[in-house]
Amino acid sequence: MDNEKRDLTTDKLATLPLDHNWYQKLASNFEIIQSYLDKLDTDELEIDDFKNEIADISGKINIYETNIVSIVNILSDYDVPIQIINGKVVDTKEGE
Repeated sequence: MDNEKRDLTTDKLATLPLDHNWYQKLASNFEIIQSYLDKLDTDELEIDDFKNEIADISGKINIYETNIVSIVNILSDYDVPIQIINGKVVDTKEGE
């Protein structure tokens, strides 16, 4: 579908003679409308795919964060001098 605006025949309904030519123009309206509906369906599918990708990434980040916190907790239990500062695991000196 092109990006140009296409006029619908029904916009000029009052000025057109109601002959076979008018019927063909009216039928072409449905083709124009259908092309825009198809584009909307495609855009919606792309948006849904994008939302799914974001959800997958978000889920992975949550898993990574949980794993990092678990690792830090385990290391802390064994008196390994590390901690999380600003979302990063850092080495600390004993007694800090």
